[in-house]
Amino acid sequence: MPPTAHHFTPVYPLHEPQHSFRSKQYAPPRKRKRQQGNDDDSDDSDTNVEPLQPVQSHDINDPYRVAGWPENIPLPGSSFPHSPAVKPKGRQLSSDNLQKELAGLKPPLYVPPPGEQDTTPSLRRHHLSVLTTILHTSLLKHDFVRAGRAWGMILRTDIMGRPLDVRTHGRWGVGAEILMRKFSPENIIDEQLYNKTIISDEGFEAAKDYYERLILQFPYQKTNPNAISSLTFYPAMFGLCIYEIQQKCRLAYERTRKDSPEVEHSDSELGLNGNQEEETSAIKRSELASAASLAARMDELMLSPPFDTYPSLLQLRVSIALWLADLYRTTADSDDDDDENKERASMERAKARRCLDRLKAAGVTAPQMLMDISD
Repeated sequence: MPPTAHHFTPVYPLHEPQHSFRSKQYAPPRKRKRQQGNDDDSDDSDTNVEPLQPVQSHDINDPYRVAGWPENIPLPGSSFPHSPAVKPKGRQLSSDNLQKELAGLKPPLYVPPPGEQDTTPSLRRHHLSVLTTILHTSLLKHDFVRAGRAWGMILRTDIMGRPLDVRTHGRWGVGAEILMRKFSPENIIDEQLYNKTIISDEGFEAAKDYYERLILQFPYQKTNPNAISSLTFYPAMFGLCIYEIQQKCRLAYERTRKDSPEVEHSDSELGLNGNQEEETSAIKRSELASAASLAARMDELMLSPPFDTYPSLLQLRVSIALWLADLYRTTADSDDDDDENKERASMERAKARRCLDRLKAAGVTAPQMLMDISD
């Protein structure tokens, strides 16, 4: 009588664990168990038969399957799998400790620059703090010569082998102010002269050359649009140019009134007033020429993006356009000049309105004063 074959019927539990591909892949290997029975006459092929695996569930809505966690393993805790990932708690490394550990590896992954091994970063930071204190103290005392020396030493200070960035902590603005005041005749010698806020021609030229260098050194980059770049330096430089033009005209007017005192005789007074009028017209024409040259440079710059839509430049161009319109209207020497100047004044007002429209398109509200004047 042939031996009876053993048939193994798979048993499905009521709550079958759900398995995913990842859980099956990382599950520990299970040893194969041999079939042990009382019947010694069974075939070897029958003894090696394993129980049939239950059909895997492919329910995509099962959170355990999505998370790759089988049900036969205890949960990790919290509200898994809906809890956020827990960051491992470890020792927070400072920049100094991190560089020391990288330098101590074999082979080292970080090599300190020459001279940094003997000078600790803490000493350099203390040195920088002392120089910064000297800088601000000198500025408060209007000692711009000493402030300029401290500022130069700050820029030459290296921290962790890297030079300081002039754009950080507003150092670029402090540098421009020092250069303007450093060459001024007032300095700290006379407080009354300082209160007049008169800047020498050397100071204006030094500050403008400084801004030109910054514009070339830090151009605008699309990859980092929020960084301090030429977008920041151009409005500051143009504002400085406006201040220079207005100061020269103001000093010229004061010099004209000082050199032409009033007299009692009417004939001399009429001739003297005529000279004042002529000098005043010459000053206005010089102011008009300087302002028109500045406006032409701004128009050339604002032909290309991102300068054509930058709010600070647009608002500054509106102010210059209104300034030019007033100058064109008050500097006519003849009827022909009067007609030509009226046309140019109208063109500048139209330019101001276009810049205001660009500001509105960019979502920037211009000052109400500019909007009222341009209408």
